[in-house]
Amino acid sequence: MLMVKIMDRYLARESLTGMFTWVGAVTIVMLVGILFELADFFVNKQVPLLITLEILLLYIPAQMVLTFPISYLLASELHLGRLGRESEMVAIEACGVSLKRILLPYLIVSILVSIGSYFFNDIIVPESNHKAQILMREYVYKKGPPKIQQNVFFRDAENRYFYVNELDNETWEMKKVIIYDLKDQKEFPDVITSKSAFWLEDRWLLKEGVVHRYNDTGYLLQEIEFNEMEIDMKEELQEFFENQRAPEEMSTRELRKQIEILKQSGAQVDEFETAYFLKYSLPFSALMFILIGLPFGIQRGRDTRALGVIVTVILAFVFYMMLSIFRSLGRGGIMEPWLAAWMPNIIFGSMGLFLFLGIERK
Repeated sequence: MLMVKIMDRYLARESLTGMFTWVGAVTIVMLVGILFELADFFVNKQVPLLITLEILLLYIPAQMVLTFPISYLLASELHLGRLGRESEMVAIEACGVSLKRILLPYLIVSILVSIGSYFFNDIIVPESNHKAQILMREYVYKKGPPKIQQNVFFRDAENRYFYVNELDNETWEMKKVIIYDLKDQKEFPDVITSKSAFWLEDRWLLKEGVVHRYNDTGYLLQEIEFNEMEIDMKEELQEFFENQRAPEEMSTRELRKQIEILKQSGAQVDEFETAYFLKYSLPFSALMFILIGLPFGIQRGRDTRALGVIVTVILAFVFYMMLSIFRSLGRGGIMEPWLAAWMPNIIFGSMGLFLFLGIERK
């Protein structure tokens, strides 16, 4: 029993240490695309070098979340390969420890990695993404009309939430606009929906819309149609647009709140719900990677090291390809958002469980 505990600590420590080494390397690789984009900002849009570097640093946390599953699987595969090459695996098996029992510490650590990844993705990543977008709006989109993004919530100084479903980048006409007015501190705030809106310096001009007012019990009190309505925007433009937040810039709690606002207004929420469920499913892909990858890593051939790298690369490619496909299906309303977000994990987990249960002593 003492020997098994020592083995567990050893395997967990070595695999986790290796993971942190690979996180840095894999993150650098995944930043290549962003580096090309930032180089274009620096050269062609005259964004200051220090600001460009700051944006790069702020994008790193979001990329790290994607690297955690890959890095831990890669570290575990290579560690198992070393155990095989140096005959440590044979020694452990000779003591009566089964292959499934040898893999248990890796599975436990992968669960801990998944939990840590969730909190990292829910606390640090939204804020870093938001700060990066603030710099992008200030330095990259500083010329021309203010940068309004579609499918993004933002809040003004008077505690009103704005949502723009579509945006014409040529005319700057905003379509399917929803305003959720909390400024009067009523139990149920007013909801304004409008087919279109235009930015007119210090105000918004809404066209063809409806104002919904509710009583204290939540029942509809008034429904007022209008052809045109002006919304006064008193605060500075920069401060206003700093409050824009895309789903990637929100925590799960913030995103859930925005989804409820949209549902009350009768808006389409498939895209937001898919992003919400991905915030849970993506961190826990680390467990699925280990579950499906380690049965390959337990092989003890001479070329185990190369096999571990190859298996990790293939699994990462397949997983993120499936993630992209199912995310599109969820956002498009073709598949239930929760199912689309979790489907890659379900597929990998099912296959991994089958392979894990099939492991036998050789």
